Amino acid sequence: MKASLSGRSMLMLFMVCLIAACSTAGLPARNNFSGSLLIDGRLQHPGSILSPLPTTTRPQVALVLGGGGLRGYAHIGVLQALEDAGIRPDIVVGTSIGSIIGAAYASGNSPSQIWHLATTLRVLSLADLSMSGPGFVRGNALALWADNLVGGKVIERFPVRFAAVATALNLSLPYVITAGDAGQGLRASAAIPGVFLPVENNGLTLVDGGVSALVPVRAARALGADVVIAVDIYCHGQQYPMNSALSMLLRVSQAQSCLLASSEADSADVLVTPAVKPAGINDAKARETARRLGYQAAVEKLPAIRSVLRHFRLPERGALPAPVGVPGKNSGA
Repeated sequence: MKASLSGRSMLMLFMVCLIAACSTAGLPARNNFSGSLLIDGRLQHPGSILSPLPTTTRPQVALVLGGGGLRGYAHIGVLQALEDAGIRPDIVVGTSIGSIIGAAYASGNSPSQIWHLATTLRVLSLADLSMSGPGFVRGNALALWADNLVGGKVIERFPVRFAAVATALNLSLPYVITAGDAGQGLRASAAIPGVFLPVENNGLTLVDGGVSALVPVRAARALGADVVIAVDIYCHGQQYPMNSALSMLLRVSQAQSCLLASSEADSADVLVTPAVKPAGINDAKARETARRLGYQAAVEKLPAIRSVLRHFRLPERGALPAPVGVPGKNSGA
């Protein structure tokens, strides 16, 4: 999302890239993932793969993990609290850092395994410099690391149904990635505008999902979720200070993002809101604090989650909503 890194972290990342001129050999230009534009709460999905909903007598529960950069360690605490309580989602949907943590979980990693992988990562190792274009980090290193994180699985092979949300910038719409190359899909979902280069895929210019769906509850509903547990790590914690030009810009961006995202986040059946501040790139104490706050915030919501699950009445299960056309295109809708 727009402010997924703190101002100091962004500046450090930029300076390290300039001084070290870091680069990678890159990945094959495959970008072979697919998904669906989300239009008015419904999916328009040429070429995407949506697995059918299972036949079940209980509600389909979605866990939605929002964007928020290095605050994302809180998501690991939320996952641990839910696992300790015996609550396991049927669908996981994530934006930006939420998509990365969510993919790690949906692909089969436990919360403790994700914590180990996340805390042993050298964040600056993901900075592969681009000297031209609308961003200064290519994102190839991020895609490769994310692919390793999920064990090289394509998204539709994850044990838990999963979707990563990016933004189709040329259409100003959320793009819900449901199949194909997980590393490249996560790269698109986390492509912070102005920092990472956009990802071109199927004629779409994709950037960070937080631009259009900071906490992607609507995507989870469109994928067939009956009950949505959402986690907002960005809008309920410490705000950016207003003591410099850069921090003022970040504060304004944060305010805009949260105002735009609030109605969607509030539409979740249960909203978990850990009061997290950004962790520094090498701040181990802040990472642990974020995880602890995520765990505590989820535990506080367990009575509400159990109440929703206990009282939910399962509707007659039909097909997913009919696809809709893309605005401005002759889609036949």
